[in-house]
Amino acid sequence: MWPRLPGADDGRVTEIITGLNLSLLEILALLGAVALVMARWLPPAARSRATIAAGAALLVSAIALGVTGIRWQLLPVLAGALLAAPFAFSPLLRRRTGRRARWWLALPGSLACTGLITAGVVAAWAFPVPVFPGPSGPFAVGTRVLQWTDPLRPETFTADPLDRRTVVAQLWYPAQNSPADAPRAPYLGRTEDEARTVSEALARGTGLPGFLMDDVPRARTHSVFGAPVAREGGRFPIVLFSPGSSGVRTQNTAWAEELASRGYVVAALDHPYDSAAVVLADGRTITTETVSSGDRDKDEELAAGWTSVRAADLGFVL
Repeated sequence: MWPRLPGADDGRVTEIITGLNLSLLEILALLGAVALVMARWLPPAARSRATIAAGAALLVSAIALGVTGIRWQLLPVLAGALLAAPFAFSPLLRRRTGRRARWWLALPGSLACTGLITAGVVAAWAFPVPVFPGPSGPFAVGTRVLQWTDPLRPETFTADPLDRRTVVAQLWYPAQNSPADAPRAPYLGRTEDEARTVSEALARGTGLPGFLMDDVPRARTHSVFGAPVAREGGRFPIVLFSPGSSGVRTQNTAWAEELASRGYVVAALDHPYDSAAVVLADGRTITTETVSSGDRDKDEELAAGWTSVRAADLGFVL
């Protein structure tokens, strides 16, 4: 009896978990920025200590983030904190000199700082580092990427008569348990560089600025590259996955991992010249050339041709 496929009620297990997903340093920077804005409005007895503590926390976290890498979503937060600093520290200096603090000048600045910090939080929520739900099946999950060239099929997307059709497939399969510290496979590619190449191509395809997807290559899945195949379970059924137009093999990684954890082998394909970007073993990157012509009849003819190529790719992999 084959293991049960996830049904509609299990849809939640295939979703990428969204949210702020901030690191400890980012949380410290965010709290420091908020505290720095609020410190200006605290009672005088608490203002000095709160301002110094917030400034110290912000300075330490900003330096550490500068070393480890600052996500673009944190830039508005740091800008808001930088703008808030004069308003937060000036009352302390004025108290020593006896000058009266001008709260009516600080209020617009505090509101502007709050707006910047809020914009950073919203950006971090809208464009997080993807986090995947853990597979619910009894098996650990392994993965590997394979590349094959069909010697009998010419590459129809190029003019070279000697060019042959190459297909890249990624397998997710039931695996033996790996050590807890085993590196987890990146999302969208074998390496972070490949993942960045693919994410930039996906951004271009959707018309988004590339920097909005800067965090996607940092994501890690629950699979381990090259993990040994599970000994128990017998023969595993195979599921073929072909992404939609301009899609990539890794776009349904959580779904593939869930199936693999339940005893299936999932083979997901990249279709060169159709997928947004395909990085070959020799380092070449092939981007999509399946672009609409604007003519309905011609587009239907083109789509039929592209679909036949996809079908042939699937048949070749089998």
